[in-house]
Amino acid sequence: MPSSEVTLALYVPLIAKDDKISDLTAFLGAGYDLVQEEPETIQWYGIRYDDHSPPTFAILDTFRGESGRKAHLTGKVAEALGAHAPTLLAEGPTSTSPLRPSKSFLAGALPLFEAETETLNAYILQFPGTDRFAIVDFFENDAGRNAHLGWRDREAAVRECRCVVGGPPRCVKFTVIAASVNV
Repeated sequence: MPSSEVTLALYVPLIAKDDKISDLTAFLGAGYDLVQEEPETIQWYGIRYDDHSPPTFAILDTFRGESGRKAHLTGKVAEALGAHAPTLLAEGPTSTSPLRPSKSFLAGALPLFEAETETLNAYILQFPGTDRFAIVDFFENDAGRNAHLGWRDREAAVRECRCVVGGPPRCVKFTVIAASVNV
């Protein structure tokens, strides 16, 4: 089953203590080694929001099923995060409910993402029990990210998004600190 067939995701925002930004960055970098022992974690990303206050990081994980999600939540990354959270974080980690890749919202956007040669991965996620969605894109470099943000059909997509969700999308740029991607 290819990595594109993930069925669940977790998104865990992490607010760093002001004096622990470099320590949290190092912790997420070390997470790569820990997640290697989780074969059912298909993608694991440790990220830092660019130009954001308070200093915000996050972990985004994807899974093909519930067994992978459960194994991850009881695995070494979760254990290490629980042990280091009081030292590194301004507030405890707040895991979202399992997110499901959306099959209907913005389904017409898939050909647009596929046409972007510099978009490495794109997810459209729906927060369970809500009408809230997130689009998460990954790029090899700033040139790819800037090309995506300036794509020729962007205005049409924003107009469509306003029709569907009642307002313009909020764009948050982030930097990937560490990533593990299994196929």
